[in-house]
Amino acid sequence: MTEARTIFRSSTTTSTLAIHYHVAMPQPQSHLFEVTLQVEGWEAPLLDLKMPVWTPGSYLVREYARHLQDFSADNGNPTQSLPWRKLAKNHWLVETGDASAITVRYRIFANELTVRTNHLDASHGYFNGAALFFFIPGFEQHPCQVTIAPPHPDWRVTTPLPAVSGKFNTFEARDFDTLVDSPFEIGDHKLYDFEVLGKPHQLAIWGEGNADPKRIIEDTTKIIKVEAELFGGLPYDHYLFLLYLTASGFGGLEHKDSCSLIYLRFGFRAKDKYNRFLQLVAHEFFHLWNVKRIRPLALETFDYEKENYTTSLWFSEGTTSYYDLLIPQRAGIYDAKTLLENLSKEITRFLTTPGRKVQPLDESSFDAWIKLYRRDANSDNNQISYYLKGEMVSLLLDLLIRERHGNKRSLDDVIRIMWEQFGKGEIGFTPQQLREVIESVAELDLSNFFSKTIEGKGELPFNEYLKPFGLQVVAVDEDSVPYLGVKVRTDNGQDWIQFVEMDSPAAVAGVDAGDQLLA
Repeated sequence: MTEARTIFRSSTTTSTLAIHYHVAMPQPQSHLFEVTLQVEGWEAPLLDLKMPVWTPGSYLVREYARHLQDFSADNGNPTQSLPWRKLAKNHWLVETGDASAITVRYRIFANELTVRTNHLDASHGYFNGAALFFFIPGFEQHPCQVTIAPPHPDWRVTTPLPAVSGKFNTFEARDFDTLVDSPFEIGDHKLYDFEVLGKPHQLAIWGEGNADPKRIIEDTTKIIKVEAELFGGLPYDHYLFLLYLTASGFGGLEHKDSCSLIYLRFGFRAKDKYNRFLQLVAHEFFHLWNVKRIRPLALETFDYEKENYTTSLWFSEGTTSYYDLLIPQRAGIYDAKTLLENLSKEITRFLTTPGRKVQPLDESSFDAWIKLYRRDANSDNNQISYYLKGEMVSLLLDLLIRERHGNKRSLDDVIRIMWEQFGKGEIGFTPQQLREVIESVAELDLSNFFSKTIEGKGELPFNEYLKPFGLQVVAVDEDSVPYLGVKVRTDNGQDWIQFVEMDSPAAVAGVDAGDQLLA
């Protein structure tokens, strides 16, 4: 069946068009952002508006338009409304007539504090452009401005976007991609300035906890220097770290000139928890090269209306996960013993995920949109994370290259070549081009390796690659631990079955996820 479509073409030229977003939050406790889109210089009888359904870096259709309410359009005077109609879940059409200045007004409900959504309450406002702003099809490359109206005079606005001179709380994006790639934090958050390698950096912290800003900046500086050395410099003019301290959250989202981080509010004193935080920092910062600039061809130009499929997320995310273990050790934050312990934990997590034998790595990447972010009781049985297996394959590639060339080459060389050939010019790479770069560094035909590790479902030969370095994977107390094949969670003092491994004793006995353990 062929989808019927209506296409609207505008005679408006980019030289005559001005796009300006205004974001207000007069009642932050309502969780409602009030957004006004002003379009001036419009020269067509119809104005097409669409809202993204996903945000780059988070590969799930999130249907941001479901949070939109109170849509209206007028010619700049709220009493002179313009007709409009909705054509699809994220698609509005305004009949502009002969009006050259159009104002669109709407509100967005924002009560989900994650790195990929929006949050507004009495303490602050945070938003991602994809979850808040319309784009005009055909004019995504046009520059735009954003003006923020905080509800209190003591609230500051922090964003990686440059401020517009002479306009209070107004910022400019060179195109819609840049707008989407630039999160905003509005509130009385703490803001710290520091310099690394001659470039300005900022750390913004929202929330209370036991985070030590001075220590975080010192260790983050070490991470920045190590990664800059790997890639040969810093490709930005300034960089912003947004850190949110919460009761139970964890995660990050990369941007070209910034990143958003969520971490446990009291996760900064215990050594293992603090190291995990710095791995998160290393991961998101590494992304400013790998995936924001070195990116798969399918992500070279974003389609904000649907899934953007690629089989290369194992490299974009998995290889980045491998380096988020290496970078803190190279920076002197933890020692080689801790690095090996962390690798051991990751290998254990991989080997205890049954889905590694069911889903190939390239398929895991391709199906990110329907599986990784939509976990259910059977997920560990039928899928493997491209983060995790990509990390494991990156480890094997690093060991293979090092052993082949007596430690004079490594995965670092692959990363550098990918940066030089694709990242600097922001040219999307194909899976074949990535493979060719890896083979050129290894000086080997890796057809068999890729067939087994990327396209296949067999076990990864860890010890074969670890042995030349005096390392091996060993099962600890394998025979002394009773095996049932379940994962259990405790809720209000009651134990519940969360996961049942396929073909395990529990599965054979008929135990199911959601069962309560009584004895």
